[in-house]
Amino acid sequence: MPSNLEQKLPGGTSRKLQLLRAGSSQFGIFAEQISEIVEWQEPAPLPHAPNSVLGVVNIQGRMLTVLDLAMLASGEGLDETPREFLRHLIALRGDEQLALAIEALGEVVKLTPSESITGSITDEIVTTPVLGVLQREGAEIRILNPEGLFPAAIQGRQRRQRRF
Repeated sequence: MPSNLEQKLPGGTSRKLQLLRAGSSQFGIFAEQISEIVEWQEPAPLPHAPNSVLGVVNIQGRMLTVLDLAMLASGEGLDETPREFLRHLIALRGDEQLALAIEALGEVVKLTPSESITGSITDEIVTTPVLGVLQREGAEIRILNPEGLFPAAIQGRQRRQRRF
């Protein structure tokens, strides 16, 4: 399979993309993958959690694991955002019960079928936090893959399993 693949939206369809900033990077996440966006609240820390896991918060009765998107995307913790700059939490839909800590919200843009996302598509896409890159108005926007965020956060760590 080619390493760089342009993904085009199916003919005649468009999707909304929420733009956001974390660290020095601009990201986008498809609007249908967002459950809610709330103001920053300090997460309760989790013992022995990786550096990219800030802790847990309660948003509308759901306990969500908060990930530091800037640290997660940099891969090395080099782009760690000081907590005083974090302004919002984005609660995601899905089984993993995740929220992203971000610095700033951008606009919601509508992607058209003529716009393409260039990315690395491999068999291990599930563990990749970034699905691809969109070039728009001179900016590079990394499109997030919610299914790959948690595996990337716990990379190299064993996940606790219930014992019977």
